[in-house]
Amino acid sequence: MTRTMILLSLLLGGCATTPMPPELAACHVRMEAHAAHLRTGFAALGHRPEVHLRLDEELADGRGFRKGKSTLGDASPGGAIRLRPSRVCADEVLARAVVAHEMAHVALQHRGVPGSGITLLWERPPQQEVEADELAHAALLRAGGDPRAAMLVSCWLGRCDRQGPPGGNSRSR
Repeated sequence: MTRTMILLSLLLGGCATTPMPPELAACHVRMEAHAAHLRTGFAALGHRPEVHLRLDEELADGRGFRKGKSTLGDASPGGAIRLRPSRVCADEVLARAVVAHEMAHVALQHRGVPGSGITLLWERPPQQEVEADELAHAALLRAGGDPRAAMLVSCWLGRCDRQGPPGGNSRSR
């Protein structure tokens, strides 16, 4: 019996994950709150994306290569959303916009394409990115809350006023 208990504790202990540092745990809670609030906006548009958020600084692709620093997040059709904490945890407006954009990819069941994800300075975004921005913008407007995130996504769509995006961010795609 004792051997069984020791073996079981070793097996369970080996499966345990290292707890997140407090600042990342707090960021994760905020990102989950953004997603929960945005669900109402997506539902009003006929979408019910079920998402699972994860903070991942590396954002490695399927072959193990790290995505460029300009990639802020990515999503899979199954609902897994990865966000780069060094970029989204410090800026709530950007975080809300990125979560909405990635939730839109899930809602639209977009399949991943090489180099996909929210990145800075798209010369010309692929069609899936534009579609995700359109849905994210609509969901942000429907969900309400801080309007600056919807204004930021509007800028990503090329509809920015002359003052530029909210919060002083450069084109953040």
